[in-house]
Amino acid sequence: MKSSRPNWLRVPRFTRKKRKLANPPGSLVHTGARRTDTSVLSMYTYDESTFEVEENIETPDLEALATSGKVNWINITGLHQVSKLSKIGEKFNISSLILEDILNTGSRPKIEKRENEVFVVIRLIESESDRDEIDVQQVSLLLLPNNVLISFLEEPTDIFDPVIKRIRTGGGGRIRKLGADYLAWALLDAAVDNYLYVIDQLDESVAQIDTMLQTNSASIEAGELYMLKRDIGSIYRSMRPIREITSSLQRPTTPLLKKSTKPFFTDLNDHAVQVLETIEDLRESMSSLRDFYLSAVSNRMNEVMKVLTCFSTIFLPLTFVAGVYGMNFEHMPELGIRWAYPMVWVVFLLCAGGMFWLFKKMNWL
Repeated sequence: MKSSRPNWLRVPRFTRKKRKLANPPGSLVHTGARRTDTSVLSMYTYDESTFEVEENIETPDLEALATSGKVNWINITGLHQVSKLSKIGEKFNISSLILEDILNTGSRPKIEKRENEVFVVIRLIESESDRDEIDVQQVSLLLLPNNVLISFLEEPTDIFDPVIKRIRTGGGGRIRKLGADYLAWALLDAAVDNYLYVIDQLDESVAQIDTMLQTNSASIEAGELYMLKRDIGSIYRSMRPIREITSSLQRPTTPLLKKSTKPFFTDLNDHAVQVLETIEDLRESMSSLRDFYLSAVSNRMNEVMKVLTCFSTIFLPLTFVAGVYGMNFEHMPELGIRWAYPMVWVVFLLCAGGMFWLFKKMNWL
């Protein structure tokens, strides 16, 4: 019978990617699940005093972006419509290799810094409390000249809503005053902060398993324990490259990353280090719980074997006596004694009772 997961065991939803082999470099082929019906392009344009948003546009006006003097955030949700992304690439002169990495949702998280572009790929990990799932999707950020930032998402997400709200309301003031590099920091910071929230959710699951193992280890099935350990390992592999990315961003080797935002990227790197330390501790906790579970299973088996061994030992002398008097010899003096049969039963009871009392005294039974 196949066991079902308890309701406290969170289920990461990973998309299995099948990459087509032997494609030439720069092939624009979408790899991954189709998560939206259509690709949607939205553009947020703002400066210190104004804010504008355009929804469901085809392609932005490149000349207007270059002369606006404002921050332009272009957000593309849905990566399966390759032709639309190809047009965006032609419009902004984006390399086909970068577009290939964007379309391949199994790409390893990374950062590429050049003179006129900064390209970042991360995993966005979102806890969906209503469905008790953890969703993982790829997010790509492309920082371009003229305060242009393009983000590519597989599907809509609520993680960036606080950033949009700050831009819309001007909350705090700083985000409306600084450039697209600060916006890139704000989006990455929201993603990294959400990592900690997801880790807290997983930590609750691990804590509940720990409690159940301490109280009644038999209530946990091995499949549940190993599935959670495997999922934590998968999430760890998704989070691990973030330290490499944030460490590179705090070194402004390109004009697109201004020195004024370096303190923020340094703070982001600190958060990334905290994320990795926390998830590594969680992995170690899961390994310890697995070892404890295996030890508990072994101890239960040892208890069963000890009880069976004690009863086998109790019946050993009884079997010996019964075997001796079960031999078909003609001259056995005891067979002629009138009280031989009752005496054999007395010997049986004394031996069994004495050994049972001895094992109970030694706490073996």
